Order: sequence, then structure tokens, then C-alpha cells
Amino acid sequence: MVYALTPHTSFPRVGSALTGGRIGERAYIALLMEKAFPSVWRAMGPDYMRLDASSGWTGAVEHARERLEAAPAGLLARFREALADEFEAPVSATMRAHVQGKPPRAFIGRLRRALALASLRHQPPDIVIFDEFQRYRHILDNGGQANPLVKALLASGRRGPALLFLSATPYKLFATRWEESRGAQAHKELFDLIEFLAGADLRGEAERLFGSFGEALHEIVSTGDGDAAAMEAGIRKAAGLRDQLKALLEPVMARTERVGGLAVNRIDTGTTPLRAPLSTQDVAAYKHLVGSFDDKQRSEALAYWSSVPLPAQSLGVGYAAWRGREFKPMKGLVTVNETMKRKLDAPADWPDAKLRALGVAAPPEQLAMPWVAPSLAWWPLQGGWAGQVADPKLLMFSRFKATPPSVAALLSFGVESRWLKGDRGGYEIYAKRRRLKLSNTPNPVMAAFHPSPWLILNTDPLAAAGVGASLTNVRRRMREQIAKALRELRPAIHVDRGTAKARRRHRPIGRLLPALEKRVGTAETSADAWERVVGADAKAALALNAWRLAPALNSISPVELSDLADYALSAPGVIAGRALLRHAGGALGDGYPALVRLCWQGLRAYLDNPVMLAALGGDSSVEGVMRGARDGNLESVLDEHFWIQSQSLSTAQAMADDLRATLTLVAGGFNFHPIGGGDRIRFRCHVAVPFGDAEAAAAEPGEEDRTPVRPDEVRRSFNTPFWPHVLVTTSVGQEGLDFHPWCSRVAHWDLSSNPLDLEQREGRIQRYAGLAVRRGLAREIEPMLWNGEDRRSPWLRLAAIADADHGDWSGLRPWWIFDGAEITRYIFERPFGRDVSRFAALREQRFIYRLALGQPNQEDFLDILTRSGKAALDRLQPLALDLSALGLRRLVETDASS
Repeated sequence: MVYALTPHTSFPRVGSALTGGRIGERAYIALLMEKAFPSVWRAMGPDYMRLDASSGWTGAVEHARERLEAAPAGLLARFREALADEFEAPVSATMRAHVQGKPPRAFIGRLRRALALASLRHQPPDIVIFDEFQRYRHILDNGGQANPLVKALLASGRRGPALLFLSATPYKLFATRWEESRGAQAHKELFDLIEFLAGADLRGEAERLFGSFGEALHEIVSTGDGDAAAMEAGIRKAAGLRDQLKALLEPVMARTERVGGLAVNRIDTGTTPLRAPLSTQDVAAYKHLVGSFDDKQRSEALAYWSSVPLPAQSLGVGYAAWRGREFKPMKGLVTVNETMKRKLDAPADWPDAKLRALGVAAPPEQLAMPWVAPSLAWWPLQGGWAGQVADPKLLMFSRFKATPPSVAALLSFGVESRWLKGDRGGYEIYAKRRRLKLSNTPNPVMAAFHPSPWLILNTDPLAAAGVGASLTNVRRRMREQIAKALRELRPAIHVDRGTAKARRRHRPIGRLLPALEKRVGTAETSADAWERVVGADAKAALALNAWRLAPALNSISPVELSDLADYALSAPGVIAGRALLRHAGGALGDGYPALVRLCWQGLRAYLDNPVMLAALGGDSSVEGVMRGARDGNLESVLDEHFWIQSQSLSTAQAMADDLRATLTLVAGGFNFHPIGGGDRIRFRCHVAVPFGDAEAAAAEPGEEDRTPVRPDEVRRSFNTPFWPHVLVTTSVGQEGLDFHPWCSRVAHWDLSSNPLDLEQREGRIQRYAGLAVRRGLAREIEPMLWNGEDRRSPWLRLAAIADADHGDWSGLRPWWIFDGAEITRYIFERPFGRDVSRFAALREQRFIYRLALGQPNQEDFLDILTRSGKAALDRLQPLALDLSALGLRRLVETDASS
């Protein structure tokens, strides 16, 4: 048994804040409680474990019942034992008291902890994998190992399980002077981990060798270039100590280093300064902030003003300076206010230089596009996707927690204002407006989002796609495919070219499509799947009844054939079905209900957004969506996304459900504080969202018990080609997280304080098969892909060609590194600012900071090495400790060939 732990959800620590967990886990516990402690279960009532779950609760309970029936014998007894450890005796009475007197989430969190403990005791693991190990530092001390969960993990069995720690930063690699003054000891964390893995003796030897290694580096720097012999002797001495450290640590540690010498990862490529000149409004905002803080906090104003947009309205009670403020209205000061919000009338320029500069990299016209352009376009992109110079996805890092929600809310409002200014409904009404709705009969909306099985199987735009393809030729080929498939039916359906009346016959697509499905025998399958999706909706019931009763199609006019071709090419339902079928054969079988759910509850609900519909244009909402699907190559986008998903998901249902869940993200909003008093002013976050610890600022008064959006849900949504397009975070987002599937741009709103953080930030989008890599591979390999006959995903063919032609000894090419596949990074350049020079210094330090590993006073140590000059740096860099498996492999291969 392999256990993968998450620190604050599946295995919460004793004393940590407890949460309600996921809906499936709560449903499972509810059924266990019914069997283990019926009296407590009755006291809880049928909806206690449900919390805020809605329509999905019934299905979750049914799925949990199936899992419980298959559970191993003895689990129930172990659950009772774990509850006895968790609650004071008498257990049943204690739990009933908790049900009556404690908040539900706290009690449910304890039940979750008991279930985890029961599972571990019932089936002890053979190996425990601690992914992102830096989150589990507490297990190294006695207090952590006193936790029953940790004890069950580490002490199960006669010898205990094997332990595997995975992390880019299992110990702090680098500490600044400020961090060290606050108690951070990077070198101590390293030695603590060495002792935990290999014992106190090895720790002592490591401390001795690291100390000698640091002294040797100091000697090299102090020698200078004048004494070449002494320099060479010093380098040999340091290299010998480095090799001793490698031999000592390699049995228990390994690191994968991607930076050393790889041009694609050099920080001086792909860097774009964003000019951020000041305006008189910026200065006015600063003067207002300084004048509003009390004397003790006034010195903090510059830092907040430099980083937080509208700080007087954004900071909040988490900041000491804000708590001692007195914000008064000031003539001419640009602020967020209710009138501006209601009228969707954002100012032309916010009083924040960085926010204005960000508009160059993330303009509202680009952010409004519903999806990212594909890496491999099947025909020329048009509309809002034509001629894009950059992708809309952007990962941005800031210093203060108030910055992400403020930036996200103002960017989102800017997009709304750009496309909906003057909307008669106003801010509160427009978001509730729905245009893509069902009617009493099968209408164009239902048709657009219906994944017609027959059309999915009998049409394929790839037959005419590729280099030099045109949309006209693709549409013509689709028309030919449908006509041929209709002729092959028994009895055949031919295009009626008889009388003028027959040729002009033009049934709407809402009637034509069910008639076609009735003729080919898929009407009942489709209606049954839709019934499971729309539930008890009265209009839907009438529409589905009409679908079932539609007369079978016996003939078709030329104009109706053209309608079917346009529909097969552009309808999101058919597009999604074809794309999914290329990567999961069960898309039209067991996975078909999930496909319908994806199309209606996912894609339709996502696209029924007034901002997107306004940006797409069109005579009607349906026409705008279908035109956008053609212009923006939606099928190619979904094909690429499902190919990425297929690396970790294997079934059509899993892929469809995963995408549907990400499309329905509700990321909340942010409350700005009004100047001069009054209720807080709430703005939605959607096209841009905050991530991680910044999200705590999003709850409105009275909503404190509402389940906040999970950071992992935000991350998964960002890792699709759809909204959100901008993710703003603090340092919490820079370690161990993947943001690369659809993002190749990173913005340093505030520069990091050290080179390690800089590398960590950019490492979030420099990862396996990231967008930048796929773009580069597509440019090189595309001419070899198209033959008009192969119906497989082009990405399956591209991957086969890439693996065959671009492999190297490291295994990193082509999917990790690829020539010309640089990410884009942005830094903000203010007049007389220091960010450009600081960035240059960080760029130099990035390539040698590994030399500071295991050394005290790391920032001072690194400054000394950096000041030694470029020639010395070039000689020092190879001395960095390399514990990577790649380095070991290269050494073995070199020895074998000599």
C-alpha cells in the first residue's frame, strides 16, 4: 500500500484548524457513522455531513456506499477504535455533545482524522511518500512524532515503512539576512534532515566538510587572479571537498538540477521590462496614504504604495499600519466606489503605475478571450485570436498578501468595464443574466451543446487541416463527409435536389438534429443522457420529450446539409466529443453521460458569460459561441488539453468530469474599503484570481463559515486553457506547484529577495511539456504531421516524432528543455527605480547560489563570491555541489569510456 499525504486536508495535525474535506470523504464517513455509532448518526441528522454540497450529494453517497461494500473486513472496528482515541469516554455521549454544541466543520474534521488513523492501522503501508516534504517539517521533532497519525505512519510493522521524501526544497536552500535575523537557519534545516535520514554521526561529518568547503571558497576569492598557481591549488582543494560531500550524501539524497549550463533556462533570455512611469494621481495616492497613517506607521507607507494597488482601500485589518489609520476623502483622489461599480465604469487609468503597465502585458481585449490559442492550429486563427503576440495566461508574484486579491479584482473589473460599460442592467444584474438557456422544444442552444454521437463518429476536420489549410476547405470537407455518411445509411438519405421547394426547405437545427438522431438510432441514448444532466427542469422535460418524438429524417436539402456541416464544425458539443474520443475510446460508451455533463454543465455554463459573449460578438449568443469555436480552433485546444490530461487520467469519464469541475470554479471576490466609511465594496474575481493565503481576504461579513475555494481548485482551473487567465500569488505559490500546462509567462510584480526564490518562481512554468515547450515543438514538427488520413490526435503523432528525434542522454529533451522554448518574464521598471539593477544582480547570483548550501550567513557569503568578478564566478560555478542523478550518470559514463 502506498500513501501519498497532504498536510492540512487528508491528515490534519493535532491542534491544526480542521475542515470539512471533500464531498466524497464526508459521504463515506456518514455511512461509517451510521454503522459504527447509530445514535450519533441519528443526532447528526441526514444533512449534517452534507454541509454546503448541493446536487452532487446524492451521487456521492451512492458512490460511497459502493466503496464501503468493497471495504476490507475489520475497517469498521478500526474506525471505532480510532474514534475512541479521538474522543473522551464515553465516546458516543461525547460525540453527541459535539454535534449539538460545536461547529459542524470542526467535528467533521475530527471524524476525518479518525478515519485516516483507522485506515493506517488497518492496512499499514510499505512505503510512505512525502511529496512537497517542506510541509512536513513537524515530523522531525518529538512533538510531531507524538501525533498518532505520524506515529501510525512511521512506526507500523516490525521495521517501519520505507520513507521517500520528494520536494524541490525539503530544507531551506537559502536564507537572507532578514530571514536569519528572524530565526531562519537554512544550514541547520539541512543538517537536521541529514540527521533524520542517516543519523547523528553522518550529520557531524557533513557539518565538518561543509565548513571546510566554505573556507576553501573564501580562500579562492581572496587569492584573486594574480596568483594563478595558488588559485589552481585552491580550486583543487575545494573540488576535493565537494567530492567528499557528494560521496557522503549521495546514499541518502538526490537532487535534479536543470539549470546548470542550459541556455534555455538562462534568466537573461525572454525578459521584458514593463515601463511604469508615475502620474500625478500616483503621487496623490501616496500623499493621501502617508497623511492617513499615524506617526508610528508612516514609514511603512512607501512599501505598501509601491506594491499594493489602492492600498488605502485594500490593506485591511491584517496590517498594523491600516489599523491605526484615518482615511478621509480627498479631492481628485481616484478610488473604488459604488457608483463606478454599478455603472461598470472603470477609470481610464488607475492610480498605480504597475497596474497600468500590466495592461500592456494583459490587455482586457486579450483577457476576455474564453480560451488560450492552441499550440497547433489546424487552420489560421481569426477573430480575437488572430495575430496574438502573447498568450493571455500570466502567473504573477507579489510581496504582500493584499496585492493578489486587489490586482485580481481590478483586472477582472477592467475586463467587465471594457466589454459591458453602459450595460443597462449594471454590475449586479449582468452577472445573473443567462442567454444560453433551454426552451420547451429542442432549440439552437441545446443543439449547440449536444454531443451528437453520429456526427462525432462521421466527421473529422483533420481530413482537411494542417499547413496551408483554409476554413473554407475544412467546411467543404465536413460537408462531403456528412453527405457520404448519409448515403451509406440503409436506406440511404440523399440530398434532395428535386423541386425548388425541396431545395429551399430549411428546418432549424433544433428540429433537424433530433430528426437525424431518430433516423440513425441514437435519439434515445441522447435523451437518456440529457435527462440525467438536466434533472427535474420542466422546460428540459418538454424539450427531451419533443426530441424523442421527432420524426425520423428521410431527406435533406442542400441548405440543411450546409447547416449540419457548420454545426459539426462549430458546435461545442460535437467538438468536445470528437476531441475526447481521440484520447478515450469510451467517450461514446460508458463515458457518454459524463460527456453530456461536460458540454451542458461545463462548457455551456462557462460560456454563458456576458463578458465572453460580448467579446465574441455575433448576431446571437449561439452564433457568437459557434463562430468563436471556429475562429479560436476550440477543437484543437480541447485536443491538446485532453492529450495533457491523458498523461494522468485514463477514462473518458475521468477526463470529462475533471474539465467540467474546473470550468465551474467560482473564485469569489475581494472587498475594498470605502474612503470615508460605509459598507465594503465587493468586486468579483474571475478572469484574474488570487491564489493561496491571499484568498482569505475574499469572504464577506457573515460568510466566514462558507467553504472557501481550495487553492488546488484554483490551480487546476488555471491549468486549463480557460479562465482564469491571470493568477496572482505571494511566495506561497512558488514552491512545488505546477502552473505550466497553459502558461509560459511570469511577472515579478515585486522582485524576490534572493536568487533561490527567483528560480522557484520561474520553475512553476518551466516544467515537463509546458506551454513554451509545446509551442516550440509544434513549430518545428508541424510540417511532418498532416496527411489527411490519420484520425488520431496530432499530439499523439507529434509526441512520437519528438521522442524519436530529440532524445538525449539526460532524458530532459525535448519535453523539459527545447531550444527556442523560452518562457517570458516581466519586471516593472519605474523611473529611478532599482528593480532593473536588482534583477541584474539576482541574475548573476542565480547561477552560484548553490555554493552557499550548508553555509551560515548565506547572503553575506554570496555577496562576497559575487563581488569577486566574472572570471572568478566562471571558475567557482563548477564547484557547486551536484547531487543529481544526472550528474552521477554522466560521471559513470565518463569513467566507462575512459
